[in-house]
Amino acid sequence: MFIKRSHKKGFTLVEALVSVSIVTLIMSSVLFNYVAFNDDLALGSAGQELAISVRQAQTYGLTVREVTKDITAGGRFSSAYGIHFNVGASEYYIFADLDGDGAYDEGGGCGSGLGGGTECVEKITLRNSITIYGVCDATCPTSGSAMMSVTFLRPNPDARVFIADSVGLPSPGASLTGKVVLTSQRGKRLIITIENTGQVLVEQIS
Repeated sequence: MFIKRSHKKGFTLVEALVSVSIVTLIMSSVLFNYVAFNDDLALGSAGQELAISVRQAQTYGLTVREVTKDITAGGRFSSAYGIHFNVGASEYYIFADLDGDGAYDEGGGCGSGLGGGTECVEKITLRNSITIYGVCDATCPTSGSAMMSVTFLRPNPDARVFIADSVGLPSPGASLTGKVVLTSQRGKRLIITIENTGQVLVEQIS
């Protein structure tokens, strides 16, 4: 009597190693592209949110939003509103220009009460490790610039751009254009251009 034996085939060690290597390579490529996609998405989203915040500050200034320094006192309607950026920060501010100098005075606290010497109305935090890489005028980069404020005051719809160094000294010459450069965790950059006409342009540069 003959007995037929069945032979089960499996992977050899070499075949298993090759298969694992191929899967690892594919997964690495997918993960890299996924991380890069998320990085681009986070940077683009931050740029669009910043552009909306500029519009919000412009709306406050042109609609003469009331400024209340003390909830027990009357408000005022003559202040410009603006948006302020600090280089290296992960947040920016919408503010009421109470002293009319075109620059942001931080003071203490941030909120609708505007107490403690602050001009801050709202603090907006950048998410997903996005930071402000730089600020500059139309000839970006502007050497030594550390901060920028852009204000709007009715009835003039045009933006007033104030760029200064780390101690608050303004950059020489009046700027008609302000640019904010955002950077992502992977080093990609996005420029938000604010024209003196109030137009806002978002453009990825790298």
